[in-house]
Amino acid sequence: MMKIRAASWWAWSFAVLFLFYEFIVRVFPTVMVQELMGAFDATAAQLGTLSAFFFYAYAPMQIPVGLLMDRFGARNLLTFASLFCGFGSLLFAAAHHIIPADIGRFLMGIGSSFAFVGMVYVCSHWFPAKKLALLVGIGNSLGMLGAFGAQGPLSFVVETMGWRFTVVTFGITGIVLALVLFFFMKKAPGQEKIEVKKASFDLAHNLKKVASNGRTWLNAAIALLFYMTTAAFASLWGIPFLSEGYGIDRNVAAFAISMIFIGWIIGGPIIGYISDRFSKRKPFLYGGIFLCLLSLIPVIYIPHLPMPLLFILLFLVGFFQAAQLLSFSLGIEINAIEAKGTSIALTNFCVATGSSLMQPLLGILLDSKWDGAMREGIPFYSIADYHFAMVSFPITLILAFVLLLFLKETKHEPDAATWSKISGMD
Repeated sequence: MMKIRAASWWAWSFAVLFLFYEFIVRVFPTVMVQELMGAFDATAAQLGTLSAFFFYAYAPMQIPVGLLMDRFGARNLLTFASLFCGFGSLLFAAAHHIIPADIGRFLMGIGSSFAFVGMVYVCSHWFPAKKLALLVGIGNSLGMLGAFGAQGPLSFVVETMGWRFTVVTFGITGIVLALVLFFFMKKAPGQEKIEVKKASFDLAHNLKKVASNGRTWLNAAIALLFYMTTAAFASLWGIPFLSEGYGIDRNVAAFAISMIFIGWIIGGPIIGYISDRFSKRKPFLYGGIFLCLLSLIPVIYIPHLPMPLLFILLFLVGFFQAAQLLSFSLGIEINAIEAKGTSIALTNFCVATGSSLMQPLLGILLDSKWDGAMREGIPFYSIADYHFAMVSFPITLILAFVLLLFLKETKHEPDAATWSKISGMD
C-alpha cells in the first residue's frame, strides 16, 4: 500500500511539473517582445501571429486529446508532449526568420495541449475519487505558478542571458523532462485501454449532441470573450504597454502583469467554492465580468497610477476574470451528463481559438495606427496606439456581459468529480 501511495504521488508530481513547464512555454514571449521584433524584423501584427501559432495547434487538439489519453495513457503521451515542447523551443531559439519560429511555436502548442488533461487523468486514475477535486485544484494552481514565473522572474533571465539562451534552456528542459516522464512515471494501476473504434464512435456521437445545442455555442462565446484580457493583455501585450504608458522598467512591468496570474490562482478556487455553495453560475459571471471591467479600465486609460494601486488593480483583473471558469460548469449543466467531457473540450476549443485570433488582432490594430516610428531598429508604438488597440478589451467584456443575458442557466449541482474537470481548464 505504501509503495502504491508513493508511486501515486510521484506520478501526480510529474504531471504537475509538466503543467508548470507548459504554462511557461505558453506565455514566455510576453517578456521578450522587443527582442523578438528585432530578431525577426517583425511588426506588431507579425509578432502577434507568431505568438498565436501556439494556439493554432493547441485549439484543435483539445477535442481529440482526451480520447488519446484514454487510449495510450498519461506516461506515453506526456513524454511525447514534453518532447514536442522541447524541440519546438529549440527550433524557435535557433530561428533567424519568422517562419521557422512559427513552426517552433506550433510544435509547442501541440505538446502543451496535453498538459491539463494529463494532470486530471493522473488524478483520476491514481487516487480515490474523494481526493480528486482537491488534487486537481492544487495541481492547477501550482501549474499556473509557471505563468507567474514566466513574467517578472523570467524578465531578469532574459535581460541577463539573452532571449535565445533562455529559450534554448526551455528546449533542453523539455527533453530532459520527457526522459524523466518515460523512465520514472509508471502506468496507472489497473489501467484499461479503450478500443479506438468504440471511443471514436462515442466521441462523434457526443460531439454531435453537444454541437447541436445552441446554448453550447452561446456559452462558449461568452467564455471566449471573457478570457481575452488574459489571452492577449496578460500573455503578450501587457508588458510593452506598461513600459511605454507608465515609463517603467520592463522588469517592473513584468512583475505587474504577473499579478493577473496570481489573481487567477487565488480567485479560481474562491469563486468556484462560493458558486457551488449557492448552486448558481450566472450571478457570479455577471459580477466577474463587471468587476473585471472596472478594474481594467483605469489600468489602460488613467495615466501614471501609483505603483501599489496598479499592482492591486491588475491582481483584481485576474481575480475577477477567474470567474470565467464557471463557463465550463455551465457547459456541463446545459448538456447531457454523458457528454460532459465533450462539452468541456468544445468550450475550451472555442476559448483557445479566440486566443489565437486576439493576439494578432491587437498587433494589427497597433500597426493600423503606427506612424512608422522606429527606436533602435524596432517599431515604436506610442501610448495613443496602445489606447486605440486596447479598446478591444472593454468591448469584449461588454459583449460577454450582453450575451450572458440571453443564456438560460440550468439548475444543477455538480459533484466533486465534475468540478474537478472544469476547474482550471482554459
